[in-house]
Amino acid sequence: MRRALRLLAAQAMILSKLIRGLVALPLFASACGGDAAPTEGVAADADDVVTGEGDNGKEDSTFASEPGIRVVVTVDWEGTDLSSANLAAMEAFRTQFPKVPLVQFLNAAYYTKAGASAAAVTRSIRRAVRAGDELGLHIHGWKRLFEAADVTFRAEPTFWGSPLDASECLTDCGHEVAISSYSRAELRKVIDYSIATLQRNGFGHATSFRAGGWMAGATVRGALLDSGLTVDHSAVPSSPLSGELRGLPLLDWVKTLWPRTSATTQPYSIAVGSGSLVEIPDNGALADYVTTAEMVAVFDSAVTAYKHDRSHAQVVSIGFHQETAADYASRVQRALVTIASHARTAKVAVHYVTSAGAIAP
Repeated sequence: MRRALRLLAAQAMILSKLIRGLVALPLFASACGGDAAPTEGVAADADDVVTGEGDNGKEDSTFASEPGIRVVVTVDWEGTDLSSANLAAMEAFRTQFPKVPLVQFLNAAYYTKAGASAAAVTRSIRRAVRAGDELGLHIHGWKRLFEAADVTFRAEPTFWGSPLDASECLTDCGHEVAISSYSRAELRKVIDYSIATLQRNGFGHATSFRAGGWMAGATVRGALLDSGLTVDHSAVPSSPLSGELRGLPLLDWVKTLWPRTSATTQPYSIAVGSGSLVEIPDNGALADYVTTAEMVAVFDSAVTAYKHDRSHAQVVSIGFHQETAADYASRVQRALVTIASHARTAKVAVHYVTSAGAIAP
């Protein structure tokens, strides 16, 4: 099975060939509720995912106000397409978990596709966005996006090791090009253009970011700071990626860029010249790369750490891609239900938060 990055790159290539010929919720608020029906294949009850829930399903005042486990649920918008099936899967997720905020890393590349209607793109994105979500920024190395920002496109280096050829770029290409290969000045232009595009279409000014392929190297981090973005979510443990990416440059780059990031790594400050960014690790990775059980295992490790020191919260980040939500969002849905069960058993509070909640004292 091909997971997110390889699947999306393959889809883009096929399409090209066919055409050719905290804003956070209150930290200690209830995390979910309502009577929504679960998505098919997800044994879940939305009422079961509740912050500070006791064994009887009611809020247990003995631990509801503790720091507990802060769970960040993220969505990467790759800039490839906005298919109805994937957006419908996201709508089902929101229906099942109406009070779980998402950190939505939006991508301005949709607006730069040939013939794109800005109004239609905005309507599609709005299908999956809800009040309380954090609207961050996600950038892959799309040719049309970089050229729209007045940056010369580079066809390499790619995640897979081979450069793109002209036949792959007749409509758009570059999803698999590492953005860390661009200069700080070039990246600032793309970041500023992306922020302005999303802002112009009603999505506000992003303050958080995740790099395509997790490739937030030095030039990327510098450009983020230059553009006023203060929180990055690109650090990721390499071990969950090793199955799908074995033998590919991307895996080596992740290992080199984030060598000390593991499933238990917590938010930290990362120096950028005379300034700094807050790094919130993607420690539970994304559902295209990990199973429900693996996501829950990251949560369980956080519970173990928290029980050793209840004075500080533990942060867990899990998520999925918009472009593969129809295939993988259900893994996160099942994980949320299992997390609620494990939290009740362990008698720890679970708080679903965005970046602000993840880094709050």
